[in-house]
Amino acid sequence: MRTLYKKTMTRKLSLLPFFILICSSIFSQEKYEDSIKNIIKKDFVNIKTTDFKNLVPYETEKGMGYLNSKNNKIVVLPNYYQLDFAKPNLRGNYNNIAYFEINNNTKEMEVSLQNWEIFENSSTKNPIRKEYSKGFYVVNNAIFSFSGTYTYCPQLFKYKNEDFAIAIKENRYAVIKPSGETLKNLDFDYSHLDLVYVGNDKIWFKYKTMEGEQGFIDMSGEKKLINDIISNSRSQTEGYFAFIDSEHSIKRKYYGYSIESNDELYGVLDLLTMNWLIRPQKIFKIEEINYSTDKDLGEGYNVEDRKNLKFYFLVREGEKEASYYIDDKLKKFIPKR
Repeated sequence: MRTLYKKTMTRKLSLLPFFILICSSIFSQEKYEDSIKNIIKKDFVNIKTTDFKNLVPYETEKGMGYLNSKNNKIVVLPNYYQLDFAKPNLRGNYNNIAYFEINNNTKEMEVSLQNWEIFENSSTKNPIRKEYSKGFYVVNNAIFSFSGTYTYCPQLFKYKNEDFAIAIKENRYAVIKPSGETLKNLDFDYSHLDLVYVGNDKIWFKYKTMEGEQGFIDMSGEKKLINDIISNSRSQTEGYFAFIDSEHSIKRKYYGYSIESNDELYGVLDLLTMNWLIRPQKIFKIEEINYSTDKDLGEGYNVEDRKNLKFYFLVREGEKEASYYIDDKLKKFIPKR
């Protein structure tokens, strides 16, 4: 018994340095995070939570900071990266070391050495091609199998809680039901169909017919901006905007606004009214759409929420290196020196 006791005690004592090392490491990390938190608090000490919605990120060679949109005065020096607008909390990256979030009510701060960016789950299995089947079959909101008559796996989407998909056959595009039946006015008559999901069951397709006609068409076949569009659509934020406040930021158009561009012209189209918010022009190259809000939008998505948002557009002029934000009135938000 005495020998067994000695062995047990020896084993426990041999593990003691390991536990001390773990505890020491945890304590050191917490201390390190606290020191970063104190630095950030000093940078934001003079900013009231009611002013969060007025903060606009700006970029320099050193990094990013904040200016006040009311007067374009610098309120946070460029010691940061990936700063976002208030949603309604403030989020960013301090000196490429740690990520932080400041609460818009209490001004309490969380600091983490982990990146909170959300990525889409890529662990799903590849859909099965079935040569003699029709249409497609959905399991857990993903296409499980599809007809071998299609060139690729169809692009699945929902409309009024029903499954549809864009299918390609012999370089022709159409919108199909799970049975393989095509929608009226959206048969295999198109050389291209791009899905533009606005939200609240509003869907447009940017189309090009085999005859060369271009424009937007909805699920009922109504067409807009016929032969009056510019080629590329892009509305999801990218680049500086590293944090994603909810799932719709990845998967959906940005509250009904879309950047439309070609090699010369850049504009912003309102996909709810099908009117130009910023008419196509050559002065600004419009790179991103972002917004600020003092409302908590939660994880849901409702395109009607945009009435509570202030939109900004990241632009670049000519060959200038630094980008900056403008609003829909083309007001520039550039730091005053």
